[in-house]
Amino acid sequence: MNKTFEIYIGNNSYRNDIQGVRAIGAMLVLVFHIWFHKVSGGVDVFFVVSGFLMTGMLLRQYAREGKLNPLQFWGGIIKRVVPAAYVVLLITFFLSYFFIPPVYWRQTIHEFVFSAVQMENLLLIRREVDYLESETPASPFQQYWALSIQVQFYIFLPLFIKPLIHISNKIKSLAPMIVGISMLVSISLLYSIFHTSMAPDTAYFNPLGRAWEFLAGGLVAVLIPYIRLTKKFAFIISLLGIFILFSVGLALPKKLNFPGYVALLPVMAAIFLIIAGSVSEKNTVVSMLLSNKFLVMLGAMSFTVYLWHWPILVFFQHYYETTNLGFVKGMMVIVLGVLLAILTTLVIEKPFRRIPKARTWFAYMVGCVFCIPSVSLGLGAKYYLENLHDVEVVFKREFFDGNRITIQNGATNLDYNYVTAISSDLGAIMDKNSDCFTEMDEATIVSCEFGDTSSDNVVVIVGGSHAGQWEPFFSYLANEYGFKLISIVKQSCSLGYEIVEDNRSCKIWNENIIDYLAEINPDLVITNSSRSNRPRENRLVVGDPIEFVPAGHVEKWKEITALGIPVIGIRDNPWFESDPSYCVWKNSREASECARPVEEVLLQENPANEYQDEIPLFISIDFTKLICEDRVCPAFFDERLMWSDTHHLSRTYLKYITLSLKRSLEMQTTIFQTFSSRTNRN
Repeated sequence: MNKTFEIYIGNNSYRNDIQGVRAIGAMLVLVFHIWFHKVSGGVDVFFVVSGFLMTGMLLRQYAREGKLNPLQFWGGIIKRVVPAAYVVLLITFFLSYFFIPPVYWRQTIHEFVFSAVQMENLLLIRREVDYLESETPASPFQQYWALSIQVQFYIFLPLFIKPLIHISNKIKSLAPMIVGISMLVSISLLYSIFHTSMAPDTAYFNPLGRAWEFLAGGLVAVLIPYIRLTKKFAFIISLLGIFILFSVGLALPKKLNFPGYVALLPVMAAIFLIIAGSVSEKNTVVSMLLSNKFLVMLGAMSFTVYLWHWPILVFFQHYYETTNLGFVKGMMVIVLGVLLAILTTLVIEKPFRRIPKARTWFAYMVGCVFCIPSVSLGLGAKYYLENLHDVEVVFKREFFDGNRITIQNGATNLDYNYVTAISSDLGAIMDKNSDCFTEMDEATIVSCEFGDTSSDNVVVIVGGSHAGQWEPFFSYLANEYGFKLISIVKQSCSLGYEIVEDNRSCKIWNENIIDYLAEINPDLVITNSSRSNRPRENRLVVGDPIEFVPAGHVEKWKEITALGIPVIGIRDNPWFESDPSYCVWKNSREASECARPVEEVLLQENPANEYQDEIPLFISIDFTKLICEDRVCPAFFDERLMWSDTHHLSRTYLKYITLSLKRSLEMQTTIFQTFSSRTNRN
């Protein structure tokens, strides 16, 4: 026995109250996922408790054996986590065929693969997924982001703590371990605060910004044998912990960026509850309530409940075609999740947990038996969809030659391959695998070239994805008129920073963009001019329900035209409340039901037109007649799905209306003919 750490040997009693804390965390997650679509702090409780339990386990192992055995530690994690996690994963995969529409299959299978290799959080970072998005059903595997982060932490923990324990043992003091963990907690927390302010969507899934939550629990595990509490003080902090835990979801605004400094609240709540229940002879009323046998039972299978509730919720949302399930259907999700968790615990988890600790190799074999077939299945399905279905769809007409579109109903002949690929039916700039745009959390200016790249005539597309989506059309013009097209696009960031966007990287990017354009000195800049109505949950400006021109846009137009560079501002396209292509697939005989009324998203007149007189080199362009008809903005036209998601035009549709777009553009400005005549003279 190691004398420096022998105090941890006696700190090995089963904590019923901690299971109660986990149970409350799980129920908060379920309630706020189902009915409120906002952060509850429940997952943060899972992270703190996991850090506390796993660090305590390593400390006790070292105290007993005088060494750490990471392979044995990881083997124990595998036998406890892998069987249930992969059973849920595989059953969800097979049920997805029946509940998930083809529109989402590519994304769903991609997430299945990343979940199977415990990297779902990294995929969600790459996709810049908004975890709180409530308008469209999410992937049925999205909940695996939390397990992925936990697994990543479990891999890291023994490697990090082993040298700290060794040094502490050498000098007969816990100071190196306390200081080392505290330093990493501080660094990770500061990183989380900074990253959350720069890009809150990606910060939510970032393991570097979440590590401090686990390590905070680990620090408590190191210090808890030395903490002495009076019963009165233990009661006070336990009551405070419960109050904070319930307040996070109820009191904090949905739009408050998370995790960052806000995550301190659920983390501190979990720490208070762990510390308050640490001395059994001083049990408080709160710790006794947390030790209730029903909460203990629920807490023991809390993470399995968490894993099950999400696919059930997503399947319900698809089946009932709404993300607002109401009380009865929401309760059905909870009941089904708990029942399946009980069944999984009894049939799957318990038998595998009986694997002897000494038979570490067997635990790794179990991991391979579950993991390898899952990954192989996912990669096979991914190959099938992305390769066998990547065929050119043959339409009756190659190009649309009209001046305006009409509302249509008959979408029954939609090609299955085309539907499954619609979410990736985007131009080169918009492709997530390209290097042609600046990521949401970065500020570096990135550019790509299209068209006649040797030409001295230069046109720049600059702004966010709503500007970048027009690249296929302007690349066509670049080849026809003989100019070089340069794209300068930043994800989720328009040309002209708006303070309501609350994105520091966007602000920095905008501060540098004028100097960058001045250096290029293009003949023309193309960007967006207006903002159309967004879904209610995502509106940037409260009180502006229809279309408006942001002040930041106007400021940048003036700065660019002051350099003698003309600016074309393209009127924004509409946003849909839910995925329009999914709607068309579900209502193929009545595709017009998927259209959105024009008056909900656009003003009668283009609001950017008034700036043409105010800014001499500003040109306002409006393609609305090729996106909407007089009354509605449809989702389907002439065999084509018009939208790749809720607010981006599909590449296939842009290609189809290219000639009509060109004619419309030439009627509104002759600037491109100028490039053509220049090229001919040269």
